[in-house]
Amino acid sequence: MRLLILLLVLVGMSAEVVHAQQPDQQPVVETELDKSQVVPGQYVTLRVTVLVPTWLPKPVEFPSMEGPNLRVRLPERSTGPTSRRINGEQWSGVTRNYLISPMVAGTFAIPAQSISVTYAVPRSSEAARAELKTKAVTIAGVLPQGAEGLDPFIAATSLKLTQEFTQPTTGLQPGQSIKRTVTAEMEGASPIVLPELMPEIRIEGIEAYPGQPSISEKDERGLLSGTRIEQVTLMAEGGANGHVPGVELRWFNLTSGKIETATLDGFDISVDGPPASRPGSDRRTITLAAAGLAGIVVLAVSAFLIRRYWRRATDTYRRRRARRAASKAWAEHAMLKAIRKRDYPATLRAVDEWASRPPVTDAALVAPIHQALTGIGRSIYGQTEGTPPSDAWRTVSEAVKAASAGPRRSARDRLPPLNPEVANG
Repeated sequence: MRLLILLLVLVGMSAEVVHAQQPDQQPVVETELDKSQVVPGQYVTLRVTVLVPTWLPKPVEFPSMEGPNLRVRLPERSTGPTSRRINGEQWSGVTRNYLISPMVAGTFAIPAQSISVTYAVPRSSEAARAELKTKAVTIAGVLPQGAEGLDPFIAATSLKLTQEFTQPTTGLQPGQSIKRTVTAEMEGASPIVLPELMPEIRIEGIEAYPGQPSISEKDERGLLSGTRIEQVTLMAEGGANGHVPGVELRWFNLTSGKIETATLDGFDISVDGPPASRPGSDRRTITLAAAGLAGIVVLAVSAFLIRRYWRRATDTYRRRRARRAASKAWAEHAMLKAIRKRDYPATLRAVDEWASRPPVTDAALVAPIHQALTGIGRSIYGQTEGTPPSDAWRTVSEAVKAASAGPRRSARDRLPPLNPEVANG
């Protein structure tokens, strides 16, 4: 019996020794940022390394590092094993490299992120789980000197625009159609930063049917390039003559350090034959004629008043228009328009603009929108590129609807209790 008690005491002492060694042999995490400033659209490298005194029986659960107006990519072979001697002993681990790009100018803080690590306990057959924290980092998107006026800001080493037509644009017959394809090819940056290229087309007798933009991205040893392709089908409904505007895109050349302009010429379009007949057009013509006569009378009577109050009315109109443009409702309209077009870059910008306008939308309500957009971004620009399913955009619309209906004030903006004693009681 004494021998058994002695063995138990020795085992307990051994366990205490092993336990005493644990604090010095806990997993560690290191966070390194290769640079803190970068041109919007370009990337910095964030390196996160996890080290353990033994080995990793399970993969490390790394965070996403994503945030508003930040694009995060995992390059090819982004995660790999590593080892290092610490206190004379060989430690093993894993390193992950993140490529992070600010989409706009500004300062972006990435707070400390949680990392779950499962590792083998030293001198034991058991595994333990540890929760580690990365260091908080700050990345600044800085515009190059002379490029402050670019809106949107586009920086690349090369940018070229081309266009194609399925047939000549003049001498069309009613019922015929023509397709215009505009392609933007760029190097040194991702085509996700490119805005909508096609101009709006409004020509009587011609109907325009734009298609969904197609974006492809390539990453060759860290050098980004890609294309954005837009198409519009012009349907001839009746006799028509008009001019379709060209395309002009100003961008900053990272190689020369100068602002350059990529352009496409506009073109004339014509359809032979009588104007398209629309139901009710004769009735509308009579109505418009009568309204025109009435308008002449009204203008004659109001000429003096308009001349007298013109400046005041103009100032009032400008103020109202400025208030509308700065309102949250206006920002929401722009956001919903971008979602309907399924324009991913425009939607990202519009969501942040809408959420920040007063009354400020609570971050908890905006988070589901960003989460849904993150899924779409992965579908478009991930390792397996493709077109996001319609359900993904529907999820974004539902998240926006829920955020619009929810409370828009943050916790710091809420009023304190009117009767603190009752509230505390």
